[in-house]
Amino acid sequence: MIDADRQLFEWINGLAGESQALDNVMTLLVSDFFLPVLIALAAFSRWFVGRTAQERLANQWGFLYAAIGAGMANLIIQIFNQSFHRPRPFITLEDVTVLFYRPTDPSFPSNAAAFGFAMAAGVWLTNRRWGAIIGVGALLFAFARIYAGMHFPLDVISGALLGILTTWFFARMLDQAKPVVDWAFRLLRWFHLA
Repeated sequence: MIDADRQLFEWINGLAGESQALDNVMTLLVSDFFLPVLIALAAFSRWFVGRTAQERLANQWGFLYAAIGAGMANLIIQIFNQSFHRPRPFITLEDVTVLFYRPTDPSFPSNAAAFGFAMAAGVWLTNRRWGAIIGVGALLFAFARIYAGMHFPLDVISGALLGILTTWFFARMLDQAKPVVDWAFRLLRWFHLA
């Protein structure tokens, strides 16, 4: 499995440096300030929209699922990385083309993929179309991380699965507190915040 992970990484990262135009696009996509911000804004934008009050409430639940899922996935990764440290590809392999800065935190699991897919999964639970749109952004971000030499494929796959499963788990937990959360949403609406 690890050998296949390395081979797939070398094939994807081997594309870097072949086309300046593609490298420029990937440099934009891998940035911590482009797709993650777009993903977060796309998810948060759902907070304020809905043709009906019920649809807007569903969108707000979706954003809440996404935000809590992303936060909890990040926490799980931080705890996991206290005892397990997989070095980045540019540290363990030779001839890696790095298109962005060299992160110093562990490579496994990918926090970037966990964030993107947690946001997509949370929104998808209440709005399939917008969840899929955010999912495309998360997929592009995850692929760009491999292309730019920052993660192995297994890192982003595990991060994506962690983000999705964590979001699903905490969404089910939040559903158990639905009356309390709905009351909080009503209070926020009273202050024109929801």
